[in-house]
Amino acid sequence: MEHDLGYDLAEALEREDLSREDLKALRQPPVEGVPATITDKQLACFLDACDKNIDETRKVLKIYYEARKNGPELFNNRDPHSAAIQQCLQNHGYSVVFHRLKNSRSSNYHFDEAIKTYFMTIDSCLYTQGPRPGIIFLFDMKNVGLMHLTRINMSSVRKFFHYLQDGLPAKLKAIHVMNVVSFFDKILYIIKPFIHAEILNVLYLHTSSANLDSFYEEWIPKSGLPSDLGGDMKSIDELHQDHLKEFERLRPYFLAEERQRNGEAGSLIDEPTDLFVILIIAAEIIQIVVIVIALLAILAGR
Repeated sequence: MEHDLGYDLAEALEREDLSREDLKALRQPPVEGVPATITDKQLACFLDACDKNIDETRKVLKIYYEARKNGPELFNNRDPHSAAIQQCLQNHGYSVVFHRLKNSRSSNYHFDEAIKTYFMTIDSCLYTQGPRPGIIFLFDMKNVGLMHLTRINMSSVRKFFHYLQDGLPAKLKAIHVMNVVSFFDKILYIIKPFIHAEILNVLYLHTSSANLDSFYEEWIPKSGLPSDLGGDMKSIDELHQDHLKEFERLRPYFLAEERQRNGEAGSLIDEPTDLFVILIIAAEIIQIVVIVIALLAILAGR
């Protein structure tokens, strides 16, 4: 099945202490709106994200598919070959997703396509790595100007945070904002109505003059960061080129997953038995990086 994820299910079940019995329990009774073809690998991500709580997992499953159905501008037409996605891609662990503007021209920033590519990046991480102790978002505000605020689509902002907070099949551990701009309070004013208190509690701000030694020690070691961020890895541009090949490899999955959601909505049925770093960077608009690194001990302890 092209829409199935690529990670090793048996290894993930053992690593995250998940049971096949719980996966079966998620299928009965059926969850409204969830495709009948959903696989155990897909279900395992939700189960782990909800700390093995069956009722909560069923709730998040419903929200996940409703959010994707009600936000076609963010979740449909995800062909990496399409002009819209290519515009965002002109650039693998623990899931650290890095986002930065490539340049300061606000006219080049297309909010919906940037968010769509961002979610595709998260999906690519789940496809490759499966359930993990958590995910960290890393936003670099370098090159962000006031005019970029005029490019924001408020409807998409609402859908973005609804999905991120209530429907994401992963545990959000932290959001780090680097090189915080002087008008960040204005950005926070725009997005705060859509943010749960739990998100604000894991939001960390770092100015351009901040000493990042504690950041390296507590969150992401230098060995797991690009050289642009003071890390020991290759540069973001070099890592971007590496990940373009991975994104191309996942094209059949992106297309099949969309067909699974939009053409096969139904109910769950029994399936036949049978912080490294992922990186995506927008050439002219955004730079997105997912870093999968050996941070399991760090996040597991949080």
